[in-house]
Amino acid sequence: MANGSDATKSVSQLILLDSNFASMPKVVAEGRRTINNIQRSASLFLVKTIYSGILALMFLFMGAAYPFVPIQLSLISTVTIGIPSFLLALEPNRERIKGKFLQNVIIRALPTSLAVAVDIFIISLLHRQGLIPTEQYSSLCVISTGICGIILLFTLAKTRKSEETVLPVSIFRLGLAIASTTLFIFGLTALNWWFNIAEIMPMLNNIIKFGLISIFDFIVFTFILRKIINKINLKNRV
Repeated sequence: MANGSDATKSVSQLILLDSNFASMPKVVAEGRRTINNIQRSASLFLVKTIYSGILALMFLFMGAAYPFVPIQLSLISTVTIGIPSFLLALEPNRERIKGKFLQNVIIRALPTSLAVAVDIFIISLLHRQGLIPTEQYSSLCVISTGICGIILLFTLAKTRKSEETVLPVSIFRLGLAIASTTLFIFGLTALNWWFNIAEIMPMLNNIIKFGLISIFDFIVFTFILRKIINKINLKNRV
């Protein structure tokens, strides 16, 4: 309590400035909002960190050049990380905190990162075999990476238990995912000259193929990772 002794306040972890226990529910709600939103934002940032590390090692051993140029990474980071993480961090969130922070972040981030790495590895192999033209190579890597990031945004749109709604998805988060998709498409088409992206129409068939591959990879890696995490948690309980 704020009206307590100085010795008590100096060793306490939380001080109620209004000396009223009725403020505790608000304190708990704010703590839940902060931790849950940080988990979601951290998962978006961790996606890029993981796949960047995997790709750096992969192309180092392959003896090939990194498939992105800096301006292309700006498009990916803005659409799938920067804007979404900023808006998601401000969203109200009363969901009860479950599990471990790092584990929750990795479960969301790792499947997307692995999907990106697998897609780019396949694109690189096809490019080496001459099945993908050089002028489309970098652009397809950018589009594939962006698709994986957008898939993650759509998965975050699922309705939480604390949200009192009959809808299966959150209107706000679904709108954010759709807006990010629209912004990404705008960057690939109207601003393709700025982001060093090849013409979309000649790549359309490959875009559809790798879009389906990205969805498949994301589902498979998510399923496998959840199975592994569940087994680890089960062993820890035993």
